[in-house]
Amino acid sequence: MGDAMIKSPVNQFDSFPTDRIMEVTIRDGDEIVHLAEYADRLLQFKKNKLYIINISQEIEFLEAVLEYKGVNNPGSVARTDIGIVWANQHGCFFYDGEKVSNLLEKGGIKIISDSAWNSFLPSDKDPMVGYNPNKRQVIVTDAVDADGTGAIFLYDFVTRSWVKGSAGTIDDLVKSNFVNDWDGKLIYHTGSTTRQWNDDYASDSMDLQTRDIDFGEPSVKKNIYKVYVSYKGDGSTVTIGYRTNGETSATASNFYKITSDGSSSGATDSATPLHSSNVGTTDWLKAELKPVSSIRNINSIQLVFGGTITTDFEINDISIVYRAKNVR
Repeated sequence: MGDAMIKSPVNQFDSFPTDRIMEVTIRDGDEIVHLAEYADRLLQFKKNKLYIINISQEIEFLEAVLEYKGVNNPGSVARTDIGIVWANQHGCFFYDGEKVSNLLEKGGIKIISDSAWNSFLPSDKDPMVGYNPNKRQVIVTDAVDADGTGAIFLYDFVTRSWVKGSAGTIDDLVKSNFVNDWDGKLIYHTGSTTRQWNDDYASDSMDLQTRDIDFGEPSVKKNIYKVYVSYKGDGSTVTIGYRTNGETSATASNFYKITSDGSSSGATDSATPLHSSNVGTTDWLKAELKPVSSIRNINSIQLVFGGTITTDFEINDISIVYRAKNVR
């Protein structure tokens, strides 16, 4: 009975009489894959559709039917303390008890492109989803089986931002679904080994590219004078550059290197403009980055961070000093 749910009588757990069958839809060519509940709502996941059922009253009723929100594997769904989160080939979705939103979008704008999401998932398009309550973070692994590379996307509910983890972040093996242990730690099982999600800092390569920043006025020309980056840690191997007017394929242009007090040297052209000594390794330092070539009459700018980061490197905030030109 791929379309049926059976409701236990009150206080008769693990009892499923056939006269208490609930069928939202029947013979639709689909089947129930997973059930999740939140805020008096039952989410019935089929392979292609999501049915939201209101169970707050004596008689349940269908509240919404959402196309393309289904899953092929129960491991693609995770319960959080603030709602239900799941992922499929069409995106990563979150139900907060009132509405479903796509976490790949912010303000109606895609923050992860369709092509990036599609290339992240293997051919079977069955991601594995878990939730780390201690950090309020969602981890989406590219595959529940061994068809992926072990790459992940991590979503932070606090900052509402995504970070991508490279191949091998998660074991590229057949594995269980994510679960939370007694302490809230996120764990999964492969073969005879239980793994625990570890988010300690580690030295690694970085690829951080901001959006195309137009300061809310895409058609207005601007002059960019300097960029301020507040950072802590050893930034000597961090590359920082910029591109203008959406030229994503162009090589990033350089800033001048900073001095020990964070001010611009105004003289040393460098792809690694942060100071090469130990300044900023223990205290926050505001780096003044002046472009080597004048940035004039541009519509937008994109900042590009790369290179190798150490375990202590952090960026707190970024500010851009600019002037919009008069429209004539």
